[in-house]
Amino acid sequence: MKTNARNTVLAIAFLAAISSTPLRATQEGTISDKEIKVVDFADLEYPALARTAHIQGIVVVRANLDDKGKVVEAVAISGTDVLIPACLDNAKKWRFQPNPRKTVVIVYNFRMTSAVSKSGCSHFMLEAPNFATITSCVPEIR
Repeated sequence: MKTNARNTVLAIAFLAAISSTPLRATQEGTISDKEIKVVDFADLEYPALARTAHIQGIVVVRANLDDKGKVVEAVAISGTDVLIPACLDNAKKWRFQPNPRKTVVIVYNFRMTSAVSKSGCSHFMLEAPNFATITSCVPEIR
């Protein structure tokens, strides 16, 4: 009898834990592209360490906005550790048209080209609504 009661309590606790997980995800919800309108942004240079080490990748940042659309907090959702700090610093320089949820997502795409440059070129390109590509040439070997 005690085993059945214990199993029932464990089953209820397990079901409660499982059912609450999707609820939390639903509360955060998907941020629609229609909710993201960039008003101002700052270019981002390819981080020197990442460029030297030929590190490429994508960093996804979720940012909270104030009433005027200025980024007040930025958190990396995913990405390469070496690239994340530069993205978080950069995101805090952006401004968006305020939206009801006061939240946006910025996707940073770091890519290296096969071109060689003495000066180490870096190009920043923003594609609406929130996709930033940072491209760098391969540093010249000396």
